[in-house]
Amino acid sequence: MTRPPTSRDLARLAGVSQATVSRVLTNNPKVNPETRARVLQVLKDANYTPNALARAMKTGRTDTIGVFMTRVTSPFHAELLDEIGRVLSSVGLHMILWNIEHDPEETIADVLHQRLVDGFLLTSATYDSKLHTMALASGTPTVLLHRGIDGLDCDQVVGDNWQGAYDAGRYLVEAGHTDIGLVTLTHTGNTSRDRDLGFRAALTDAGVKIKPSNVVSVGVPHADGHAAARKLLSKRKPPTAIYTVTDLLAFGILDGARAIGANVPDDVWLIGYDNTELAAWESFDLTSVEQPVHAIVQTGIDLLRKRIAEPDRPTEIISLPCPLVIRGSTANTPWASAPRRTS
Repeated sequence: MTRPPTSRDLARLAGVSQATVSRVLTNNPKVNPETRARVLQVLKDANYTPNALARAMKTGRTDTIGVFMTRVTSPFHAELLDEIGRVLSSVGLHMILWNIEHDPEETIADVLHQRLVDGFLLTSATYDSKLHTMALASGTPTVLLHRGIDGLDCDQVVGDNWQGAYDAGRYLVEAGHTDIGLVTLTHTGNTSRDRDLGFRAALTDAGVKIKPSNVVSVGVPHADGHAAARKLLSKRKPPTAIYTVTDLLAFGILDGARAIGANVPDDVWLIGYDNTELAAWESFDLTSVEQPVHAIVQTGIDLLRKRIAEPDRPTEIISLPCPLVIRGSTANTPWASAPRRTS
């Protein structure tokens, strides 16, 4: 088997020193343009790819970003992961993914301190997790995407979940609904909390009281949404509309409603959150609050690259609009956007 060319071989072929080859590989501006062109042509002819570890030792960079995620098979997280990979690739960066659902804490701690990557993207930060504090303590540039943590001195990019949920509540009230169901999650981070509180605030502002019996707290899976639909829609007087804090739960609610013979939207309106690709499928046709995945990822990666280049720059926390997308699960009723928060 023919061995790959070394930097010494390339220097000999180009008629320059190994140091000059190294300077070309690290894009050193001191190399004469004609010499640079000659070395680059030799590299191209030899189909030469520099060893990543050697490059990292010279530049201090791996051009690789570590991504921590959970529930990678859920519709929203699958779309988020695909967008992260696409945007990183577009700027010449690679990705290593760790599924924190299955990796023990000791493994994560080793990863954080091995300096395998130039930065971290955390997509599943929660108040009861040590991951974000461990990442920051490691000294590696870190950005939280999608889920934020109040009071954490770290770059964060999130959707405006409170306003998105508020708009969903206003929409239902303005359409005439007063008996409304809420399927929510146990709050472990800003995302689920704000999607709950914003919705409740809209109803309160409109003078609509949500019955405690119409609030169901569940887990994440589709099956939990299915069970919630059975519980709410089997009541003697079921709610005329249901809002839930994720599309995955909404899909479960829609299937649960069908299983007991309830029709969406004739018997009950339904709103989800995330506006995943599946929400637009004809079998779901789900009204949903859009999580701006592309903007969140693009902004987050831009912030991370700035943090890598300027470690001491001020922390930024960015919140992006989450518009309501109207589809058939709420009878496609037109709606003008509700007033947005001023504080």
